[in-house]
Amino acid sequence: MNCDRQKSETAMKPEDLLTYFLFALSAIAALPLVAWVLMSPYGSELLLCVTMLYHIAFLATVVMLPVMLMRFCMKRTRTAARLWLLVIAVYVPCFVTGGLLEHQVWSAGWEAFSKRSQPLIAAIKKYERDQGRPPDRLADLVPDYLSVLPDTGMRACSEYQYLTGPDTPEGFNENPWVLRISPPVFGVGFDLVLYFPNQNYPEHGYGGSLERVGDWAYVHE
Repeated sequence: MNCDRQKSETAMKPEDLLTYFLFALSAIAALPLVAWVLMSPYGSELLLCVTMLYHIAFLATVVMLPVMLMRFCMKRTRTAARLWLLVIAVYVPCFVTGGLLEHQVWSAGWEAFSKRSQPLIAAIKKYERDQGRPPDRLADLVPDYLSVLPDTGMRACSEYQYLTGPDTPEGFNENPWVLRISPPVFGVGFDLVLYFPNQNYPEHGYGGSLERVGDWAYVHE
């Protein structure tokens, strides 16, 4: 009876094994799909829960791997451990591949955002040339320079943050004004997307390292 109990505790049901395999394979498509939806006009920060699920699963595989290797060395638990190791062997490369595709989609999305932002940037620069100073706020561009203020085109971070004034040159590398976006991110912390009219982005600063995306810079915390 004890042997049967131990076997039932360590064995994996066929339907469970299929579920784990499907979840492992889904990481390739789910991670880039979530990134694409987040950067669309319909995305929501709640989708980050999906990303979190795959990251938690990856951390679980890291913890489980040495345990299952030890159990594989024991005859009594070898069969169950073999199945778990097979699931881990499938999930890890699928997660890594999905993460690489996610980064490509994320970068392409910010490149597209950079192009969408060009009319707003052109309006600010024209105002600056005409008035001899940048606008105090983006609303000053309407209606002479823009018919309406645009949004970012991304529901998860829809508003441009505009900074100008006496503190801006010192805090933002001598730029008279700055546009800033706070993108949705997974985990604790924050990222930033910055536009400097002087295009003089440092390699590091503002809490992280900077990656160029079009005329903007993405700050990875």
